Amino acid sequence: MDKKKVQLSLTGENSHEIFIPLGQGSLAIGNLGMNEKDFDILIDEKLKINWDTFNTHFTGHGEQNREMYPYGNWPRFFYYSGNDLGFVKWTEKRKTEDFSWTPQKSISADLTKVNIRNLSIQSRGVKIDLKLGENITNLFLSGCIEKFNIEANDGITSLNIYPTVSNDTTYQLPQLNTLKEVTSLSISVSPLEQPIDCKSLLQFENLTHLNLSGNLINLDCLRNLNRLQSLAIRYAPNLEKLPSLKSWEHLTRFIAWNVEEAKGKLLRSELKKLAKERELEYSSVSLLRKKIWFTTEYGIPFSSWEGKKAKPAIKAYKAVLKKLKKAKTESDIKNLLIEFTKTFNDFSDIETKEREDIWEAVNQLRQVPTLIIDAKKANKWFDEFRDY
Repeated sequence: MDKKKVQLSLTGENSHEIFIPLGQGSLAIGNLGMNEKDFDILIDEKLKINWDTFNTHFTGHGEQNREMYPYGNWPRFFYYSGNDLGFVKWTEKRKTEDFSWTPQKSISADLTKVNIRNLSIQSRGVKIDLKLGENITNLFLSGCIEKFNIEANDGITSLNIYPTVSNDTTYQLPQLNTLKEVTSLSISVSPLEQPIDCKSLLQFENLTHLNLSGNLINLDCLRNLNRLQSLAIRYAPNLEKLPSLKSWEHLTRFIAWNVEEAKGKLLRSELKKLAKERELEYSSVSLLRKKIWFTTEYGIPFSSWEGKKAKPAIKAYKAVLKKLKKAKTESDIKNLLIEFTKTFNDFSDIETKEREDIWEAVNQLRQVPTLIIDAKKANKWFDEFRDY
């Protein structure tokens, strides 16, 4: 791949020389000691960053229109992990499309004048106090959402939340009082993680657009968001108690994608009826899944394995998973599960926890075919053909 040499005076005259693939519009900056594979540049956190060094760097379009970009226009997207607040004053004069920031310690910042359109901030357990201004249109919060203290005005219309959840029964989104006027909300967790309690979304009374992804409960309360015009639900293993689509009188767009099969079929029927009653924008219910799909897709037991065992284990799992989807008879399924079980006979030093992971994989795989094998029967095959 062709690369371009870029000289930057970040911490001193021509302090950093990097090679960027042609066409790359982003730059990732971190602190020394962080994983260098995740960043283009690593900087000693004790040194002040000269953000003005980017004033002389342009994309091809910017190069031809320098008068439009007195402070440069490359990078278009920044990813910064660190605590140097020099970027605040710099982005007050330099328009920036996207800025993603992960502070490394508790911090307070006044961003009321920054010229950042899409601002992403992650808390990895540190407190983050922010004042946000009208130039920020889209706000993305991730990590420990309860660690944010935000003052904001009406400029932010779109809020996107990616919380780090615990092992408690449900996840309650904290009160985000200064953001409650947003009209568009997206919230996402893994389908296998702690479920999001939809009751905590009712603080956003003005929502017209709602995007949900992952494990959800108390969906019935969403009927109270009576201004909804657009609703999208993705990767949802449980849609129990989701209100009928006609519950929202202003709804003109509905997307369900990779959702559980039983409710998905009902939603597909509801959507057809709704289309006869009102004019809809593009809407669909597609990729309906058995509940086991969410486990096999996101909960592969070998994801925590390390070293030389992990890759072949995952490869074997995915290979037999693909075959099991086509298996029609118990004999075919039995042979495939035995084949998978015997794969690990060639692995050296299988420990107790690893043996438990292999059984969990077999337990998942037995539920994949249309003909589901009884757990006791699968366990018998597993014990009979394993040497570990």
